[in-house]
Amino acid sequence: MKLLYGTGNPAKLDAMRHRLADLGIELVGLKELSDARMPEIVEDGQTPLENARKKAQAYFEAFHMPVFSCDSGLYFDDIAGEDQPGVHVRTVNGKYLSDEEMTAYYAGLAERYGGLKGRYKNAISLILDENHRYEAMEPSMESAPFGMVSIPHPMSKKGFPLDRLSIDLRTGKYYYDLNAKEAALDQLAVEDGFLQFFERVMEEYYKMERYELRTIRQDEMEQGVAIELACFPPNEACSEKSMRERVRYAPELFLAAVDKETGKIAGTLNGLATNETKFRDAFFDGISLYDPKGENIMLLGLSVLPEYRGQGIARALMEEYSRREQKNGRKQLILTCLQDKVEMYKKMNFHDEGISASTWGGEEWHDMTRKLND
Repeated sequence: MKLLYGTGNPAKLDAMRHRLADLGIELVGLKELSDARMPEIVEDGQTPLENARKKAQAYFEAFHMPVFSCDSGLYFDDIAGEDQPGVHVRTVNGKYLSDEEMTAYYAGLAERYGGLKGRYKNAISLILDENHRYEAMEPSMESAPFGMVSIPHPMSKKGFPLDRLSIDLRTGKYYYDLNAKEAALDQLAVEDGFLQFFERVMEEYYKMERYELRTIRQDEMEQGVAIELACFPPNEACSEKSMRERVRYAPELFLAAVDKETGKIAGTLNGLATNETKFRDAFFDGISLYDPKGENIMLLGLSVLPEYRGQGIARALMEEYSRREQKNGRKQLILTCLQDKVEMYKKMNFHDEGISASTWGGEEWHDMTRKLND
């Protein structure tokens, strides 16, 4: 597979080529598209994932080929929110900092807090085609934690001012004083995180060629009801009445993964639109709270039949659902899940908001949210 890496940095391109060499992926960089006109991209997202998504979409629309883009942000432990750099590492109070200004600002920040501990969080957005989009901002892609001090190292490298202040927590050395082996450890770990992402995505992609992701049809109502009852215990499953109402009145929000060989529905993901921002159990009970123009979606059931599990169908359904509703201008997806599913949804880019007010089925649930648009 030929894949565009949305970067003009040759070092990043070479490193990624090396890591993905065994996956049958041929990488090309932006500078290799010599005759192409580069799109103008405003990286105004609030997270690395939002910026990675903006870049991937722009390059996909411009060059009409599979593409991925990455972005990163700097995050410190235990500092005030207004001091957290995030994706705005070089921009402070609306001003873009020079290397010298950046060194002085972060040295002062480290002095004010008595030293800092932080990490770079990395994100990736991959578009293979209109129906196959994948993204992640996972702990495996983060840099190792490092320290930041107030006294700059005497060495400096243009474009990398923070390296002068960065301390390796494993050795206590400035990064400039690490030997080659010590310096390579963190970069290799980050590259491994991206490799794991691509391994998982490519496996899911080839498996998902067997399935069609589409809106459920009215004549498939009974299958949709049966999947809910088969995948949830009696105290957690929604009623047949409420499931039929969702298919009848909100089919556009009821997504199905259909086995192309048999025509059987392998899995579903359904929800209701609303302007509400907090989950209520009443959403499970009927269609009365449904507002077709609502800016949020309350997700009410992600189900995959047992014989179809382990093929990435749940993730594929969630990504397709997110893509559709982002395009429709929705602000966020909201769901509740049990404690043992929190990590699964985090890997689908949901944020754990803590214990929910929901008492559905007599269980304790977590509120989970995934941002789609500002």
